[in-house]
Amino acid sequence: MVSLLFSQALAASSNSGDLSAKERTELQQSAGINCDAKNNDDCTAGNIKSGDYYSVRIYSDCAIAAYFGRINEKPVSLRKDVATTGTEGKTEGALAPEQLVCIKAAAQVNATDKEYYVMALPMDHGPECKGEELCKKPRSLPENYQKTMGNCQMDSQNNYRGCPQGWVFATEMEAYSNGLPGAQ
Repeated sequence: MVSLLFSQALAASSNSGDLSAKERTELQQSAGINCDAKNNDDCTAGNIKSGDYYSVRIYSDCAIAAYFGRINEKPVSLRKDVATTGTEGKTEGALAPEQLVCIKAAAQVNATDKEYYVMALPMDHGPECKGEELCKKPRSLPENYQKTMGNCQMDSQNNYRGCPQGWVFATEMEAYSNGLPGAQ
């Protein structure tokens, strides 16, 4: 069982030190996020030259102070880039309906979340879990999602490895800004 903190308020931006410089760089590269060299919290994604971009907030490490969400009742494609003019729309696979995810970054317009960079999780939360624990093994995935989640697991250092990541629209999921439902 893994005990974690479960709210956006506790899932502070990465300037809290939860992400190492290497982890932050890897996230920025994989998500297409650019941050100001002088102010690490001034981040964007998209095409700045054309004016078609988002402000981006980076959240804490998923194993330390996660900000959770759940995909809605329809499957979603994980996109390599935020949806802006000129992006190719390449996908990194699809997530199953109701997949539990960790939100690693939010693309915002006027402080409103428009897209999330998420990582699918190999565990879930259910009524049998105590408060702030991920203890439930997810139900078996339909065959077409098994490949996407095939290598997703938690390693011996409590870090997630091989889990699919990508951008999804905020309307395609529910972000748990007040913590996991039922967590006490």
